[in-house]
Amino acid sequence: MYSIKFAMPFQAFRDIFSLTDLFNTLEEMAKKGEDITNITNQILVIQGIDDIQALNQFAHQGADTAIRNFKLKFEGTTLFEFGDVKSIGKKFPYACVNYLDIEKVEQMSKGEKDYKGIPVIITIDNMGELTLEKLSHIEKKFDVVGVRIIEKDRETRKYAIEQRPISLEAYKQIRATIDNEIIDKLYVTEQSNKTVIDAQLAIQIFGLIVDKVKYESEVKSQQQLLSKESFSNLCANLSNITSLITGKTICGGYAEILRNVLSCVGIKSKTIIGETSNYGYHAWNQIKLGDTWFNADLTVARKQIAEGKLTGDLFMSDTAFFGDRRNFTFEKGQQRNGISMETTVAIGGHTKVHGNNSQKCESYLSPYLTATLLEKARPYDMEYKSYGKSTNYQGAIPYIGSSIEKMRSSPKGIPLSHITR
Repeated sequence: MYSIKFAMPFQAFRDIFSLTDLFNTLEEMAKKGEDITNITNQILVIQGIDDIQALNQFAHQGADTAIRNFKLKFEGTTLFEFGDVKSIGKKFPYACVNYLDIEKVEQMSKGEKDYKGIPVIITIDNMGELTLEKLSHIEKKFDVVGVRIIEKDRETRKYAIEQRPISLEAYKQIRATIDNEIIDKLYVTEQSNKTVIDAQLAIQIFGLIVDKVKYESEVKSQQQLLSKESFSNLCANLSNITSLITGKTICGGYAEILRNVLSCVGIKSKTIIGETSNYGYHAWNQIKLGDTWFNADLTVARKQIAEGKLTGDLFMSDTAFFGDRRNFTFEKGQQRNGISMETTVAIGGHTKVHGNNSQKCESYLSPYLTATLLEKARPYDMEYKSYGKSTNYQGAIPYIGSSIEKMRSSPKGIPLSHITR
């Protein structure tokens, strides 16, 4: 009988022998008085049906041994298909199913079977996929302990921002914050088309995020004071969706917060990782209004948004967004309702994109129109409370409770050609 404590490394034994052999060897070692704690405290990845059958057998054996201390990690749905979940869960208190995709979870939740017994971490693309109502239904069938947010269309995890799992309690708090402090404050104009509605929702979300989450300007000064690992952890925490409740973030946090909040109102968005001439390594977004993609950098535009000023960092084409930081005049000689739309603002400064999940952006919304939307968004609530009950009211109505999907599909309202260039 091999003594894996002395004869060969744990992983080498694991690669060669079955899980049953591993358990039997460890039990023989324990009977001989050997300390197996340094082995059983490790993470043990369960690799297939044979492993699960070994767990089933071991879970129904009599006395507990130190083997129960293994941190079992399951991937996918194999455990639920072939394992005695409740028995394995009782035998191995540190077991967990890592990153079970939300689509699989929803599909399994439709059946009658109860999958409780081993904690589960759910993987989602964005928070729009997992409402609190849906999560409550899933919890009736699964022991959910956390949620991991990964943008699924990235070609590698290297370019993902949000990778650390969020505890169940934190996820519920963040989603409740989005629902109660952002979505409940949104308004849209009646009889508008999808593009206009999406633009109205996006511009209000910009303002609400900027009001709620501040940029942590001191983070760069910490780079020389902290170890590489500590500084990396600091940046990861500030780039996390949890910044929405801590109130402090950096560019990656702004990008992920915006992407996830937009997903909750049905607007597609991507987090783009790249570089700029001023910030160096940087993150921003691409946003789809109607059927058209635009570049948007909430980090760079945050001060102008807060002050209601013109900005060339929202709803921009690739031509305007990339290249040297420069001043550009939009809508030369153009007027709307007798007011000049001609505006000169700084654009560009984005120099490089990492990865290939970005979209081609060929149109822009003029800074004048963006600033107008920002200005109009501020009195929506007061206007609705004053005039919204009038039968002749044609203004903004609350997003929640309106027939928003019907309105989004309506061809009426301002056409895309009138607001983009």
